[in-house]
Amino acid sequence: MSEHHYRARCEKDGRHWSVDVPELCLHTFGATLADAEDMARDAIAGVLDVPVDRVSVDLVVQGAEELQADLAAARSERAAAEKHMRTAQARAVEALLAKGASQRDTARLLGMSHQRVSQVAAGSSAVDA
Repeated sequence: MSEHHYRARCEKDGRHWSVDVPELCLHTFGATLADAEDMARDAIAGVLDVPVDRVSVDLVVQGAEELQADLAAARSERAAAEKHMRTAQARAVEALLAKGASQRDTARLLGMSHQRVSQVAAGSSAVDA
């Protein structure tokens, strides 16, 4: 885990990506975004006198900040929804099996494969144990 995390603004400048790290008054560039990120990490590590593996950088393309933020929020919402779905699925599988439904009947009722029901049921009992 990086100890030093910075947000860098970048924009395409001809054939290169220009990168600014405002907090440290740093400017660098790279031919690709990967190069630009590496150069920014190297520059930050040099200024802070820390190993480069302790530095992380989030690149934000100027003019696309809102789009990047919207996507990050959507990913976070999706992760939360997937977690909720897994919990609801496990509870439904556990309840139906406890009511005496077979794995195949449970799968049919929940729109899952019977193999997935078996996996979820095994995961539920492993968590409960």
